[in-house]
Amino acid sequence: MNYPAGKTLRVKKRAEVRRLFEGGRRVADARLTVFGIPTPAGEAGEGGGGPARIGVGVSKSHGKAVRRNRVKRLCREAARLIRPELPAGWDFMLVPRAGTVLTVAGLQESLRRLARRLAAGGDKGPAAPDKTRGDPGPANSGGRKEGLP
Repeated sequence: MNYPAGKTLRVKKRAEVRRLFEGGRRVADARLTVFGIPTPAGEAGEGGGGPARIGVGVSKSHGKAVRRNRVKRLCREAARLIRPELPAGWDFMLVPRAGTVLTVAGLQESLRRLARRLAAGGDKGPAAPDKTRGDPGPANSGGRKEGLP
């Protein structure tokens, strides 16, 4: 069986990542948080109905660069191996949780379950800013006014 992992199957551009975080739905378990949104028409070939595209975001709480890169490689490998099982025409952003033991098999299990929940319409609505982690929302913009640098 062929398991492609080319750059066309990744979410890479800043605008794509922003679209996932701001307009996508979010589901999570003990290992992984997954943001997902249907691929827009015109991207990923075939009018947005192509294979699932994956992006990985790893925070500095995972450790230094060597550790973060290993976590990203594990996530990309898990997604590559189960890409045929993921819903076609969707973009996913994987954010692994720090402090958990991450294995390819564990990430595959989590991603299968969470991607199915997203595609089935679970946890509807866009992802809201998480106030418990200090994410800046409209009310917590650090005192900056709109439109100013």
